[in-house]
Amino acid sequence: MRNLKSFTQEEVALSLKMERRSYSNLENNTTKIDQLRLSQIAAFYEIEIDTLLTFNSKQIFEDFLHKSNNLPPDNTLKEDQVFFMEQIKLLIDAFSEERKIFLEIVEDLKIEIAKSR
Repeated sequence: MRNLKSFTQEEVALSLKMERRSYSNLENNTTKIDQLRLSQIAAFYEIEIDTLLTFNSKQIFEDFLHKSNNLPPDNTLKEDQVFFMEQIKLLIDAFSEERKIFLEIVEDLKIEIAKSR
C-alpha cells in the first residue's frame, strides 16, 4: 500500500509517530502489529482495516488502466510502455508482499485474542 501511494517509510512512520526503523520492522514482519497500530495504518491510508487487508491491487490497476484511460498513448515509445508496465508490476508485487504480512499479523492477533479469553 505504501508503495502504491508513493510514500516513503519515513513519511508513514512520521505520521504514525514512530521511528522509521520500527515501521520498517512492521513491514518486514519482524515486529508484531497490534490492533491499535493496524487501525492507525488504515487511518493513515484513509481506508477501513478490512479494506487494507482485502485490498486487491490487480483490480485497482485494471480499473486505473482501463476505466480511466490511463494507458500510455499509442505514440509512446515501446520502451516507455514496457517501462510503465514493469513499474506497475513492481508496485503490485510490493503490495502483495505487504498484504501478506498484514494478513499474517491479523492471524497472530486472532490467536493472541483467543489465548487471552
